[in-house]
Amino acid sequence: MSKRPKGPLPYSAPGIGAAWLGHVAIFGFGDGHLKLGETIVKVHAGAMLTMQASPDRSTIWTSGDDGRLVETDASGHMHEHLTLPRKWLDSIALDPTGDGAAVAAGQTVYIIRRSGKQVDVRPPRGPTALAFTRDGQELAVAHGGGVSLYEAETGTKVQDIPCAGGPVSICYGQEDSFLFVGLSEPALAGWRLADGQAFKMGGYPAKPRQLCLNDTGTVLLTSGGPALLAWPLLPGKGPMGQSAGVYRSRLGLATSVAALNGRTLVGWSDGGIDEVDLATGQFKHVHGPRPRQQLLEDPRKMRRSIIDMALHPSSARFCFVGEDGTFGHGWLN
Repeated sequence: MSKRPKGPLPYSAPGIGAAWLGHVAIFGFGDGHLKLGETIVKVHAGAMLTMQASPDRSTIWTSGDDGRLVETDASGHMHEHLTLPRKWLDSIALDPTGDGAAVAAGQTVYIIRRSGKQVDVRPPRGPTALAFTRDGQELAVAHGGGVSLYEAETGTKVQDIPCAGGPVSICYGQEDSFLFVGLSEPALAGWRLADGQAFKMGGYPAKPRQLCLNDTGTVLLTSGGPALLAWPLLPGKGPMGQSAGVYRSRLGLATSVAALNGRTLVGWSDGGIDEVDLATGQFKHVHGPRPRQQLLEDPRKMRRSIIDMALHPSSARFCFVGEDGTFGHGWLN
């Protein structure tokens, strides 16, 4: 059996993100605080809106309604990369090469490099989600009218891709040859970038806010469904013509997904977390309430949903944070 997670412990503000820096579990909360191991530091004067770990897991990047983009290390030392008074910085993407970040504020996206260079781009409508290619040379900006692609070094627009439905999440896939967005409709949409071939997948009762590729890039995992939906990505075809794998370990909504080293976790609207074996379809309960045979309330109205999860690089541990501020970490068999 799995060792019991440490917690869950309550916190007085909603959860924003969970990550690992080395062997230390890190949690971000809506009141602007980061929990770094046993230490809590105030990073933002107001609300924290986004949180992501750097690609090398050495720092945490956060943005807030105080107009600041901040990078914090495990000791609590902070470096401010951007300050925009009276602006909300409500979407962030980190360059996978480690050379900076992009952050959205109002109608503008700011691309910040470690050298101090800054490039600003202004998509046709207000940005809602951001994603870099693996080499950090292109930035995809989702907005109300679709997606715009930009050269990250110069800010030159590469392409506009129209899309109805209002994108809320975005990621590249299949060696950056495909682009996927979760929509507010709700549904999942995507494109094969070589020829612009579009596809759209339904069956989501809630917005697919988290999109996650497995280690090999052959499966796209999504939240927002009544189950963990895993879309197979075939070379050159992506998910076109394929049916999603449906992994339903309990009743409710899948609200968070995480994958690393062949392991897959799915967090649920009731605060539970299960491990899923994509090959066999077997499930293992690892945290929170055990699966019920009936729904006691509308899962879209629950306020204890798992918001974010992270697997330790060893894939033997996990951490999580909930919408209601509960957080914790534990071991996997």
